[in-house]
Amino acid sequence: MPRRTLRLWLHQLSGLFPPFWGTVFIILWGASLTTVVLAPQDSLWLQLADAYLLFVLFIVLRKYFQFRREIKFLREFQHLSQTLDDLRQLDTEQPFTNMLQAVVRIAGFDRAILFLLDEEGEKAAAAAAHGVPEEIRQALVLRRADGPCAAWDVMDLNEPALIDDPAANPQRHPQVRALLGHHPFALAPIARGGVTWGCLLVDRHRSGVPITDDDMLQLQVMADQISITLQNHALQQELLLKAQLLEEQYRKVHQELSLARIVQEGVLPRTAPAWKGLSLASCLRPARFIGGDFLRYLDGCRRGKYLCHEQRCPGCPNHLPGILIGDVCGKGIPAALVMAVVNSLFGEKVSRYSDPARILDEVNLSLKEYLGAESRFNSSAFLGFYHPEDRKFVFGNAGHDFPLFHAAGAGGQLTPLQATGTLLGIFRESAYSASEITLLPGDRILFYTDGLLERLEQGQGPTAADGFDLLQAFFRERLDRSATAFIDDLQTRIDRIPGEPTDDITAAILVVE
Repeated sequence: MPRRTLRLWLHQLSGLFPPFWGTVFIILWGASLTTVVLAPQDSLWLQLADAYLLFVLFIVLRKYFQFRREIKFLREFQHLSQTLDDLRQLDTEQPFTNMLQAVVRIAGFDRAILFLLDEEGEKAAAAAAHGVPEEIRQALVLRRADGPCAAWDVMDLNEPALIDDPAANPQRHPQVRALLGHHPFALAPIARGGVTWGCLLVDRHRSGVPITDDDMLQLQVMADQISITLQNHALQQELLLKAQLLEEQYRKVHQELSLARIVQEGVLPRTAPAWKGLSLASCLRPARFIGGDFLRYLDGCRRGKYLCHEQRCPGCPNHLPGILIGDVCGKGIPAALVMAVVNSLFGEKVSRYSDPARILDEVNLSLKEYLGAESRFNSSAFLGFYHPEDRKFVFGNAGHDFPLFHAAGAGGQLTPLQATGTLLGIFRESAYSASEITLLPGDRILFYTDGLLERLEQGQGPTAADGFDLLQAFFRERLDRSATAFIDDLQTRIDRIPGEPTDDITAAILVVE
């Protein structure tokens, strides 16, 4: 025997036992083999060696057949696992074909029929069949009103049944009797979570092999797998339906929001007015479809527009160009609704009065009346009118972010136009006053909402500087820019900041020519 072959034999034999006993076994096996070769024919050692070698042969054969059984078990286990995977999959075109093929393949049945209940639970139709002609399968329907039936007992009691002597069992549906004849068959319920989906019918009409208890156990396991599949499929269909409903609702909401945005954009200015002696530019960016910021250019009147019959604001000696900017607390639809109310109130009050303090008083009282005492909505607002004849800018500030005023001869000095009253819609007793500044050629005022400050801070990372300081630095660096160029630079700066804005952004600039 070649040495390489001998080493392989020794290696295989050593694997049959634990390490220690494997070493002892190899030593004894080698000694026995040596004794067979060298010992006299009739010696006791030779007989012991022969007996030991026979014992070794028995052990090797026993291990070999055990190994074969383990390999066979592993193959059957893999086959079972693949079959159960087939049972858990629903084909889109033929959803139950793979299921029944797996049922027939795994347990050796000749025929399998899957009955599924209707929504009322009064009819069970053959949804799929293996080994049954298609025309028979389509006509195979079990109705509860047709009388006693073993299939209905199985589905009602949720217990499998073996009909090994059909001739002695009267509870057979006429269609089942015509199809199966006198061949034994088995039924297993398909139920899970208190819901019965139907039942599974199988038989062995060709082979004639009896259906055993092991077959019934396998049949019930496969029926349970089918019930899991059907339950998962039903949940998926329910989720799909809900997803479709949500998508449809989202589409409707999206459409309504788009219309609301169109309406809001129609109310808010798209272009700045051409007022003599003033240059204006603005930008409005809601954080969502619609927002709570508002900006409006006003045609104020010394006499009150409701008393004017000429309706010619530009060029009229009583015309007071004005600007209104504000921010309703919150974002989205609620803020937009309150913004519409606030904006309408200002439009109505401006047609009657030209004093910012009086207008803010009237809007505050009306807003509190409309929103109610329990409302938590409020709004900031800055309102100012320019008086061309004496170059005065008269304003009132109801808790709004301080606009930045730059006088042309003041170098880089900026003056905040501070608040002259509290937020609108909080207290009925709130009192507002008016302030004024003189505007000369080259002077400019920057109006904004707090969303702009938050956006500037958003681009600074963890060591964020104060947004008000960042805006002042940005303003100082562009004191020589026109109104339109300044707003273009500001929008470019906003767009370069990573991430989405967290609040509505509104800004406007007024430059005296």
